[in-house]
Amino acid sequence: MKGKLLVFVLLLTAPLSYGQDAYERYTNFFAVEIAPVASSAGIGLSPTFSVYRAGHKVDVGALVKVYDVWKDGPGIMGGYFGYKYFPNLRKNTFNLFFGYHATFSASNRGKLYPVIVEEPFDIKKFPDKTFLNEHMIGIGFDAQLGNNFYMFNDFSAGVLLKWNTYENAKIESEIRSTGMVRLGFGYNVGHKRAK
Repeated sequence: MKGKLLVFVLLLTAPLSYGQDAYERYTNFFAVEIAPVASSAGIGLSPTFSVYRAGHKVDVGALVKVYDVWKDGPGIMGGYFGYKYFPNLRKNTFNLFFGYHATFSASNRGKLYPVIVEEPFDIKKFPDKTFLNEHMIGIGFDAQLGNNFYMFNDFSAGVLLKWNTYENAKIESEIRSTGMVRLGFGYNVGHKRAK
């Protein structure tokens, strides 16, 4: 058993040290990422495009929800935006970052339970459309797995803005606290070497 563990560590050390040198030589790069996302709005998958330059990284992509926590129609498709700041300029194999994350989703699906009940007539109204918008800040890390591959993990907390629209009725909105966890992988598809 110890022999297998030693072989595993030796095989893992070579790609990590090779990747370490690669990122130290790059001033900026373009990457594609994929990450499962879990937040108070649901569970989904987020494919993104990322641009990194001098300690700043911007992620833009889609948010495909596969499970809705609240069962009230936040939508299947949505958008994701993220900003990350790396204090160490991403020069090490293991890098800490501070981040801002925003998600948006909309749906034409009605809620399972009525939201507005008109008391005198006991009329129940279901929303025509539901919109969710999350804004979070947090902390995370990324680790280099090879010359172009890396993994990342982040934890965030913030607010969720939710509003429902109705036919011939007022718009109902609410604010909830929210949190998000992402664990994903990225691949560096283009880079510029440091001079």
